[in-house]
Amino acid sequence: MIVKPEHDYNDHRDHDNRRDHDNDNDNNERAVASAPSGGALAHPLAALGKTLNAVDTTSIVGGAGMPMLSFKREGDGTWMYGQRRTVIEDGSRWAVNPTTFRWGYIAFTNDNKVAGERLVPVSQPKPDIMELPDKGDAEWQEQWTVNLQCVDGTDAGTDVVYKPTTVGGLQAVAAMIETVRDRLNGGQHDGKVVPIVHLEKYSYQHSQYGRVWNPLLTVVDWMPLDGPVPPSGPGKPVDAPASAPTEQPRRRRVA
Repeated sequence: MIVKPEHDYNDHRDHDNRRDHDNDNDNNERAVASAPSGGALAHPLAALGKTLNAVDTTSIVGGAGMPMLSFKREGDGTWMYGQRRTVIEDGSRWAVNPTTFRWGYIAFTNDNKVAGERLVPVSQPKPDIMELPDKGDAEWQEQWTVNLQCVDGTDAGTDVVYKPTTVGGLQAVAAMIETVRDRLNGGQHDGKVVPIVHLEKYSYQHSQYGRVWNPLLTVVDWMPLDGPVPPSGPGKPVDAPASAPTEQPRRRRVA
C-alpha cells in the first residue's frame, strides 16, 4: 500500500478534467540513413542539434493517441477516461506501465485548449520551463504522465494515459515511481515490477473549499513486464476472482 500523497492546499484548479488531449506525439518515429562519424561532421551535427532544439513542436498536439484517464475532484471524486468520460468500474484493476513515466509541461489557453506540451522520459532531465516558447496567455504547468491498462472487468484490455497537472495527481504518479524504484532496489521482485492498482481516492476538509478529493493509486498486486496483459481493446478478464459476476453492470456516463 502506498503512502497517501500530501494534501493539495494551494492548487484547486482541476486541469485534468478540462481537456481530453488524447495525444502522445512521440510515437511517430522515422528511420534515417546513418551518416559516417568523424571530426569533419562534428560541427555540422552540433549545428543541426542546435537548430532542431530550437524548433517548437509543442503546438502539434494531434489526437491519435490513447484515451485520457482523468480524475474529477468535484462532487464525490470520480475516475473516468476518454472523451465520453466513461466512469471507471469499481474494483477493476489497472496495470501501471513503468517504462512510460514521463515529465514536463503543458500550456492551456483561456478557453481550455492545449497550446503546447513538452514531455520527455523521466530518464532524461525535466525540460527547463524557462526555455519553453512563449504561448501568450497560456501558462506552462508541470505535468507527469504514465500509461495504464485495465486487466479485468468491463474495461479489460483498455489502454489509457494519465496526464495530471494538479498537485494531488502529480504526487500520485510520483508515488508510483517511488514504489517501483523501491521494489527494484529491494531485489525481491522475481521479475514482477509492474504495479497492479485500484484507482481510488481520498479526501480532506479544506477551510475554504470544503471537502476536497484527490486521486490515489493503491497497489494490490504485481506482474512481469511481459504480462499477463490482454491486447488492446475489449477482452476477457485476466486473473479475475472466481466469484466475479458473469455480467458487468452498465456504467454511468459523466458529461
